[in-house]
Amino acid sequence: MADPEQIIRVNAIGTKNVNMEFFKYMDQGGVIVDVASSSAYQAPGILVKHQIYEMAEYDEDNFFKHMIRESKLAPDEYNRSGMAYVMSKNFTVWYAQKCAHEYAAKGIRVVSVSPGLIETDMGSREVEMADFAKKMIGDTCEKRMGRPEELGFAIATIADERNGYLCGIDILIDGGASTGKKFK
Repeated sequence: MADPEQIIRVNAIGTKNVNMEFFKYMDQGGVIVDVASSSAYQAPGILVKHQIYEMAEYDEDNFFKHMIRESKLAPDEYNRSGMAYVMSKNFTVWYAQKCAHEYAAKGIRVVSVSPGLIETDMGSREVEMADFAKKMIGDTCEKRMGRPEELGFAIATIADERNGYLCGIDILIDGGASTGKKFK
């Protein structure tokens, strides 16, 4: 895992900056699909503070400091990185929903997707390093990782103009891993 500061800067602050820039230049009918993660749903409720998330737009330094402080509650470096990842992806889901309501006046749709384990270098490393990742695969309906082209197709489908009413939600694309635990 990367450094918690880098994770938060890329995932949370990066999402905010990209959305704000796209909004400036997009016309009616534009679509923003933010990529979160199924990990977003693992954020401890006590750490999810939307009033802190709101700071990202008007007080980025304090937002960043808060996110780092929360990630340091984890016991070791690996888990601190994991906590930063979970919180930054939870922010991404929240921010996409916020943007959906704000950008709708300009005719721009915003949706987020939360992939589970995808067969990428990062996904494969996660499976090699962490038992929880192996368990996630076992919890999927297909007992495998998702393929990049499956995620790409889902994103392209979301962005299709025929999905014009699809807005302001997060779509979990994890092969059923998040619900698989219930049926074992």
